[in-house]
This record gives sequence, C-alpha cells and structure tokens, in this order.
Amino acid sequence: MNVFKFRSGSSAASTKSSAPSINYGPITNEPILVAPKDYEPAMNPPLTVEQTQKVKDLLDYMDTLILSKEDAYYPNERGFLSPATAHRYMRARKWDFEAAKTMLEKTVKWRREFKPEQLSPDATSKEAETGKMYFNGYDKMGRPLWIMKPRFENSKDSDGQVNFIVFCLERGIRLMPEHVEKISIVVDFKDSSMSNNPTVATCRRFLDILSNHYPERLGVAYLINSPWFFNATYKVIAPFVDPVTKEKIKFLSTDTNNNDDDLAKSEGPISLDQLEVSLGGRYNFEFDMPTYWNRLLEITGNPYKVIEYK
Repeated sequence: MNVFKFRSGSSAASTKSSAPSINYGPITNEPILVAPKDYEPAMNPPLTVEQTQKVKDLLDYMDTLILSKEDAYYPNERGFLSPATAHRYMRARKWDFEAAKTMLEKTVKWRREFKPEQLSPDATSKEAETGKMYFNGYDKMGRPLWIMKPRFENSKDSDGQVNFIVFCLERGIRLMPEHVEKISIVVDFKDSSMSNNPTVATCRRFLDILSNHYPERLGVAYLINSPWFFNATYKVIAPFVDPVTKEKIKFLSTDTNNNDDDLAKSEGPISLDQLEVSLGGRYNFEFDMPTYWNRLLEITGNPYKVIEYK
C-alpha cells in the first residue's frame, strides 16, 4: 500500500485508499506522541567558520537585549534564545546577519507580549474538543504529524483559532525527539464545507506567525483533497506566502488513477504504522478529547513546560 503519490509535472498527487477488508485491530484512542526509535532525522549540514561566527554574534547581540534575571519571563526567554534558534533565524534569512537580527528581535518582542508557550490549556481546550487539530504519529524523519480536519471546525472566533494554532505549535516543538526541529502537517479536507473554511484573514495570520516567528519549523504540509473554496482562499493569500514555505505545501488527491510517480518509495514519507487508517495508514485511531488532552499535557507540560529550544 502506497501513501501520497504525485503525478508528474503537477501540484496534485494521489493517495491509495485502504482496502476495506483489512483488519486493523481494535480502535484505540491513544495518540502516538512519542517518536519511534528508528526515525532518521534530516541533519543540517555542518556550519562553516563564518556561519558559526554569525550564530555567535547573533546570540551575543540578543544577550544585550534579554530580560533581566529578575523578570518572571526570563527563564522562558533564555530557553528560547538558544544556538539552535539563532541557527534557524540565520538560515531563514539566508545568513544575512542584519536581516536575521531584525527578524529575531521582532520575534522576541512578540513572544514577550504573546507568551505563546504559556497559553493556558484550559483557555484553549474548547478549540480542541472536536478533534479538528491534534498531533498523532511521526514521519520517517521523526517529525510530529500535526493532523488537521477542517470538517470538525467548532469556532468562529478568529483570535481563539489563532491562539489554538500557536498553542499547538509550541506543544509540537515539545514533542520533537532529538535532532528534530520541524513538524509535518497533514490536512484532511474530507467532508469539509464552506462554513468550515477559515477566513482569508485567519489564514494570513497563521502564515505570518509560522513564517516570521517559527521559521524553519515546517517540514512539509500535505493538503489532501482541498476543495475549490479553499483553493480560492489559497490563491488570494499565495502572493503573501514566503517562497520557502510555499515550496513545502503539497496538494494531494485520492484520485488513484494518477500513479506516475511516488512521493517516496516503500510506504511513502510516513510509516503506515504511524498513520491513521482514515488517512490510508494502519493505525486504527479514533480521537477522544479527554484521552488526547491528558496525554498531550502529560508530555508537553501542564500548564506548560519551560525548555531550551533545540
């Protein structure tokens, strides 16, 4: 069984559906929130002497702006301003020191105001109740799978939606295993309707936050069977999407007639044991809010966990 197949020269791709006669075992409500032992992370190339110095210089500069140790938010900011963070911001700005410095300064200011890692689970839990967005499984590179199912949208509150997205980004970072710094997104548009479609403004806010405050955190985004109304929205926001981010967005289709090229050989980019049956995998998962929420907070912190960003 192959998952996520592309057609040559097209932005569309195809997915083979699971055979209905296969026995996947009993349904489980337990999400996969720990990476398998056999993941193979995509390692960044070694830094040159010049690049190493730029990372050091960026951290030295940020040390002149960091909060005082007496500030309650200091441990959070200290953990965020890590060598790995500086490396990501330098890569995002193609090693242009001044551009990376400006970008990171803006993020630090945003984090002081927004405090994204401190978003309350209690305040965001309502957005999570229907299973419209959750983590479950890992791809072969060890990147957490961020599953999105727009048909289960339960809110019209744009601020609440954006807060929940940021909450998920921070939790996803805390689900990353060693040597992994990105997530993979899988959007399943099955049974979605115009009433479920996010507004252009919400989409732009999401992409702005992802591109400007979480650079180099997206591995790939698979959009499965995107409907015409979403495609129309995407055409409006596409000019504002960072080109690097745009390259990571893959439009897929379950049209099994388009089997010219595989996205990857041997089960595709995600092991079928890590992928839900509803998405063509073998993991017979059904979302249950209390089970998922308790497990997520157990691993990522309740109410939150201060970490060094790697």
